[in-house]
Amino acid sequence: MTRFVIVLPLSPLTAAESFTVADWPLHVTLVEPFATDRPSEVVAAALGRVARDASAITSTAGEPAMFGRRHDVPVTLIRDGGEISVLRGEALAALAGAEVETGHLRSDFRPHVTVKRHGRLERGDRVLLRQLALIDMRPPSGSHHRRVLGVWPLGAASVTGALPPRD
Repeated sequence: MTRFVIVLPLSPLTAAESFTVADWPLHVTLVEPFATDRPSEVVAAALGRVARDASAITSTAGEPAMFGRRHDVPVTLIRDGGEISVLRGEALAALAGAEVETGHLRSDFRPHVTVKRHGRLERGDRVLLRQLALIDMRPPSGSHHRRVLGVWPLGAASVTGALPPRD
């Protein structure tokens, strides 16, 4: 099984880029981590269609909050005028249509950006989400790394990069 997450990066990512969990670029998680037996190409194709039909999203950073099981993960909430939630719904529908099971996902989706040692958002910061990215949560480099499998500009007709399936 491959474990994926779907994000909206604050700065553009590139296919094949990898980074440690600690150095993960700032992003809004659109679909939280899920495991599937479906090939990455199937997941990527579904996301490409979603991105093509979407538009860039402009928002602002809201109030700080604490996430995680122990409420010990500092985040900045993103004000959602509905666009992010709609995009999430479209991504989930596309995955379901491609027979990609995402398992149990949160019903109380709250868009946010996790505070990292290398950056954070402050209340009122402008947020421009222009790209959708598929991330491998368990790349060959190990569990403390992440690898970008594909990126799609929101509103564009083609993929800007997708990796072939890993062996």
